Amino acid sequence: MAAPPREEEEKTREKARGGGRVESLGWLTESTLMPKKHKAIEGVGASSIVELKAQLYRTQEEARKAKDSDPSSSSAASAADAFRARKRSAAPTDVFSQKNSGVEKRANKDKLEMKAVRDGSVSYAALEKKAALYEKLTRGELPDEEENEKYCVDFFQKSMEHDQPQSSDPQHNDNDHGVDLHLRDGDRDGDDATDALQSSRPFGLGRTGFTMDRDEHKRFVREVHEEVNQAREKTSTLKMRRQEQEAARREKLRQAYLKKQLDKLLSSKQAAATETESGT
Repeated sequence: MAAPPREEEEKTREKARGGGRVESLGWLTESTLMPKKHKAIEGVGASSIVELKAQLYRTQEEARKAKDSDPSSSSAASAADAFRARKRSAAPTDVFSQKNSGVEKRANKDKLEMKAVRDGSVSYAALEKKAALYEKLTRGELPDEEENEKYCVDFFQKSMEHDQPQSSDPQHNDNDHGVDLHLRDGDRDGDDATDALQSSRPFGLGRTGFTMDRDEHKRFVREVHEEVNQAREKTSTLKMRRQEQEAARREKLRQAYLKKQLDKLLSSKQAAATETESGT
């Protein structure tokens, strides 16, 4: 029984659609290049991916077994991993976090110095040093030669040599003496006459009720001068005593040396005399 003409027409249309379908050539349709047929590669296909995965798995298993069986390679690998881990941890995360060598040490030193200044230990140490130096000066333990004399300096000697005691009232002094004591040398001009008036002016900023008493000041200066002279005399006395003791000790050593040399000479002469007597 023959197929109906309608079904045959549909079959022929499907065949025509399947046989006449053209593959999309993309951008090649607008160029002069003709499409080429893909070359078939032997052993490569949709089923070959499974074989590749199986081969990769076998290779990984073999490498793992070899690593477990060889302890040297495992230790080397662990050491390499540890080195890489240390390197990663030691690497600075921030460039500004890096510090130069010795910065923290200097910062701690500065902090300690500032603390010492604040609590007064530096000033206390300086005062102790000055007190020890003063004790040595009073005991005469420091050298008092001209080139080494650095501490016992009389700053008031020149000013006190020609200065005479005068009253605290400048008008009384002018009436009695007629001239100021600062003009006795004759070498100073009239501007120096104001020195006597400056001594009675207010002392200090805003202290109008207090004036300096020159007689009291001179008395203090004389006392200091006398104390300095007494200390110098005491120091010179101690120095002379030490020099005398040193000279006596040297003389004693010289006498002992001469006596020893004389005894040695006498013994050598006696030995020579005994040798001559025995020879005769």
